[in-house]
Amino acid sequence: MSSMKIDTLRKSFGELEILRGISLDVRHGEFVALVGPSGCGKSTLLRLIAGLEAATSGHIFIDDRDVTRLPPKERDIAMVFQNYALYPHLTVRANMGFSLKLRGDAKDQINKKVEEAAGVLGLEHLLDRYPGQLSGGQRQRVATGRAIVRDPKLFLFDEPLSNLDAKLRVQMRTEIKALHQRLGSTMIYVTHDQIEAMTLADRIVVMQGGRIEQEGAPLDLYDRPANAFVGGFLGSPAMNFIKGTMSDGAVKASDGTRLPVLSEASALDGRHVLWGARPESIVPDDNGFEGTVEVVEPTGPDTQLLVRVAGDPLVVLLRKRMKVNAGDKIRLGVVGEDTHLFDAKDGMRIAL
Repeated sequence: MSSMKIDTLRKSFGELEILRGISLDVRHGEFVALVGPSGCGKSTLLRLIAGLEAATSGHIFIDDRDVTRLPPKERDIAMVFQNYALYPHLTVRANMGFSLKLRGDAKDQINKKVEEAAGVLGLEHLLDRYPGQLSGGQRQRVATGRAIVRDPKLFLFDEPLSNLDAKLRVQMRTEIKALHQRLGSTMIYVTHDQIEAMTLADRIVVMQGGRIEQEGAPLDLYDRPANAFVGGFLGSPAMNFIKGTMSDGAVKASDGTRLPVLSEASALDGRHVLWGARPESIVPDDNGFEGTVEVVEPTGPDTQLLVRVAGDPLVVLLRKRMKVNAGDKIRLGVVGEDTHLFDAKDGMRIAL
């Protein structure tokens, strides 16, 4: 296990600045997920850590050793790519042991490490097959096994599950989490899928525009997002937002609809805000605010509604089944005043 420290890291391609002064500490054995929309810089940051790109400025330390200008082979890092990057003409055994062969390890030592990794990943019966004879999930296991045999200081994953179908992604997600618990290794995982990040990571780093918006434990970020961007990015379905003005302890929307907030918000009267509430926190309430149901989407265990409130779409996730149809009027409330307030101009969370 190793630690890593990133200090004011910047990366530009010509005049285009991709990373704008990233600083981050990763502890021994920690699983950190880098998330954010396409183009936010998360994959570029991973490539800089791996040494596949050169930093414009700043420093990268692994176990207090400055590796910023070192080539990839001298960083003791293993990376699992999105497209698996397997050699089609080599067997699974040869693919997994290839880096050890290049390093000059003895053949019996290579076989021992490959077989140990294959045992961990359930690949023992596939060692003599070729990549073209494997499913997508099996190829991903081989790519992960190739990283494991090196026993690196740091594991890097670049959207490793994005090419898999939905069912297989769930299965592989569980396997990666179990693998981290078994190995106790330090892992940095890039994904655009916030569900992957929430379920896998000890800590999530949310990025936008080459900067870190917020970092912390998954549920901390989910429950107390630092700004509207983080609140809207984490969660599926995403957090709802409606613009309004604080008035007599509630948010007054453009059409006069009064939206509930925490009682402590009464001191904010007159302030322009963004009211936020997660879909699962909104429930039918005979004494609540009114909306019009536009879409009903039953999923089995839940029913998702798209409700028009004050001219804005509001997603409601009902945990209990109820008879409701498009066009119906419905009154809604928020469980336990589970609402969020953000400044209408800069989107930052308003502390209460």
